[in-house]
Amino acid sequence: MQMHGGSERFPTAMSTPDTRRVENLLRELDAQRTAYIDTFTKVHEQITQTLASTVSKDVLRSGTPPASQQPESRSQRSQRFSESRAGSDKHVTSRRSPAGLSPLPASSTGFESDSDDGGDEALYVQTPLEPQSFDLESLRAHLRSHQWDKQTHRILDGVVGNPSRLSETPLIPNRRGKLEDRSDHTHYQVFDVGPDGSVLPVDFSHIEKDFGRAMAFWHAIKEINPETKQRHAVGRITIVREPSPILFGAIHYTMNKHFDMNELLGHLFADENSSAKLFRSFEDDARRQRSFVFNFEYFTLIGKDCEPMKWQLAAGQEDRKPWHISITRCSSVVALVLNGPKIKEVKNPRRRKAKDKGPVYDPFSSWQVLNIQCYPDLQASLDVHDSTKHYVNGPEAFMTTILGEFRDAYRRFSEITKRISKRVRPPLEFMFDSVIRDKLLFEDDEYTMARRYFWAHTTLGIMNESIKALVDAYEERFTDEVWEGKHKTLWPLLDETSTRNKHYRKKMSLLRAEFDLILARLRRLVDENNDRRREIQDLREDLFTGTSIQESRKSVNATETTVQQGHNIKLLTMVSIFFLPLTFVTSVFGMTDIDDPDYRDFTIVTCTVCVPFFVLIGSLNSRRGLTWWKIKTQAFFAAMGVFFAWMTGREKPADPPELMAVKSFDSQSRADTIRLRRFSSMQNRNERGVVRGETMVEEPSSRGEGDRRVEDGLALAASVSPAVRPSFGMGRVGTSRIAEMWGDERERKRRLTYGEDV
Repeated sequence: MQMHGGSERFPTAMSTPDTRRVENLLRELDAQRTAYIDTFTKVHEQITQTLASTVSKDVLRSGTPPASQQPESRSQRSQRFSESRAGSDKHVTSRRSPAGLSPLPASSTGFESDSDDGGDEALYVQTPLEPQSFDLESLRAHLRSHQWDKQTHRILDGVVGNPSRLSETPLIPNRRGKLEDRSDHTHYQVFDVGPDGSVLPVDFSHIEKDFGRAMAFWHAIKEINPETKQRHAVGRITIVREPSPILFGAIHYTMNKHFDMNELLGHLFADENSSAKLFRSFEDDARRQRSFVFNFEYFTLIGKDCEPMKWQLAAGQEDRKPWHISITRCSSVVALVLNGPKIKEVKNPRRRKAKDKGPVYDPFSSWQVLNIQCYPDLQASLDVHDSTKHYVNGPEAFMTTILGEFRDAYRRFSEITKRISKRVRPPLEFMFDSVIRDKLLFEDDEYTMARRYFWAHTTLGIMNESIKALVDAYEERFTDEVWEGKHKTLWPLLDETSTRNKHYRKKMSLLRAEFDLILARLRRLVDENNDRRREIQDLREDLFTGTSIQESRKSVNATETTVQQGHNIKLLTMVSIFFLPLTFVTSVFGMTDIDDPDYRDFTIVTCTVCVPFFVLIGSLNSRRGLTWWKIKTQAFFAAMGVFFAWMTGREKPADPPELMAVKSFDSQSRADTIRLRRFSSMQNRNERGVVRGETMVEEPSSRGEGDRRVEDGLALAASVSPAVRPSFGMGRVGTSRIAEMWGDERERKRRLTYGEDV
């Protein structure tokens, strides 16, 4: 490398060996990180089992649990899991994770870390979360008494409004295996964040092993900062994926004090674009004033052995074709609540306002983050939060959770684009197999390719709109002022020069850079989708062109067949018409009442009947003959009407409009014929005089007479109807090109004779 000014000057692009080396190092780093996390998890589980067995032995010796683990009141005791398996919440508490045991040293909880980020606790939130505890009976009462709106009632279908279900014991399923309400598909992650910002998973794997995942999730969310815990958490992150209706009710019960859960569940159910609701200081509900919500709405592929929820939009199994891509509309919500006191009030800038001022809460107060994901694909990221991270406050954890959702959204959108491209693009065999080419170029009877192109083109367009809404929701809300802590209502920093606030802005700037990267990927994905749409449109136009040509050829063949059938029918008709009068005559002469028929009479009758009939049919077979017969028939009926009027002594009836038009046309035609004959005779006499060399100029009287004849002829020609007027200069109506040429020559000679311009 070239040295410049005492420092290395790196080339603009690394060579291929360097790139491979960097990739190998990154892979090794990922492998080491994964091994570290696995080892930490195993150590954590081993410590948990050892402590649980130690506490169990103490309980067996003394007969009662330690005083630190005894419940405060009878109402806080959990219900027994089942009659066949003895045990209560008191027994389960004895097997709780290290985060809930007093004998465990503080260093093993994960709250103290050797990392540089976790060295100074003054940089992090120090106010612990308010302790809380819930039990199943309180949950049952909440599900019965709460006023559910229409949307949340739909999400909790089968639980709310179902007395038999609410009376079941246990209320939450406590067995492993496949469950009817699909609680076994629910996945969760719960983390407690300590005063040094470290993240510790709340582990109840021993309950999940014995009583199922639904019961383990209930124990993870029913308690926060119990008295048995030596070092309390200042923040909590709760992530639940694909919860069943009863677990939706459990989330609603435990979180309704901090969040407007009807609002959050309504976002999951509503058919809307992604949105962010962050500036809510002027809301009437105090829970909304403290909370910040980001709602994700887009699409995903349905995973194997997964089913969308009843309220999610998805194609039915009966509508899925072999080429069908199983897509469902999915949603998630990320919410943050700040539990501390307000630090200031801001004025409401709206003209129509219900409140003049609104509170702003301290971003360094105790907090909770709730993330509910409804994606039936089992593709969510599980490494968004881990023990290697240290969160300064709730906004940082909130933005990190949103960043993980953005990454998952990009991965899901990319997978849908790949599936659609694979379905609509011609396979490689297209270049060599004529059968595949014909299949893609010409449409079949079920319009398979047209349907496929239409669906793919429209779906990619809808996906682009969803991606744009997702990007806009982020860019319109998280401005530079928000990231720098200068916004008036969204996480403002009162003292920007303090060490804690500087550390917070530094971490937020790094987080913002990661957001910029994922947003750039989403924008590139929109461009790729637009390119795919143009390709699909070209393929669809080629399909329409090929199919149109094919249909045109089929139409020509069908027309030829129709014409041939018409000729055959006409021939059959003519043959039938020929034999029809003969049949009539033979039928008459075949009567048994006629004695000794004479063949001469038979011949006369046959000719009398058949010949007029054939003439009539032949004339009616042309348009001219049909018009002639129509005119004659109308004239006949008119004459009959006159005759009957004369016979009865009445006035002559008025001719119908059709007959009057016919008479007018006949009289005009006769007058035009007479004028035409007179004009032709005059013109022929003049022409004969010119041919013989006779000059009418020498005799003034003769020339005057000739002028008058010409003028009379021109006037007569002008009075002739255009329908029967011949070309001027022709003595007789010509029927050939030679006659027209002779007529033109005579006209030229006439004009030379009378001195007119040629």
